[in-house]
Amino acid sequence: MNEDEGGSPDKLQAMLDVIARSEPSVESGQVDFGRLKADAARAAGVLIEFYGDAALERARLIEHRSPQSHFARMVTAEVGRRGKRS
Repeated sequence: MNEDEGGSPDKLQAMLDVIARSEPSVESGQVDFGRLKADAARAAGVLIEFYGDAALERARLIEHRSPQSHFARMVTAEVGRRGKRS
């Protein structure tokens, strides 16, 4: 897999691990949105650190590849928010 396809250096792999375990865990019928939001912020941080100005584009690509993932949408929104602050 080349970098244009989302190569997997250590930090990117860490972000992928966060995404993999961050699909909502349901306990007693409740989703832990606090944890989900924190994980999305962490994944957004890794994307921004690794991809810099291209982070929003990369987040949108991940979201496009995972259209049913609420987490992917949260990561894209967080990257967008952080980009507006810069």
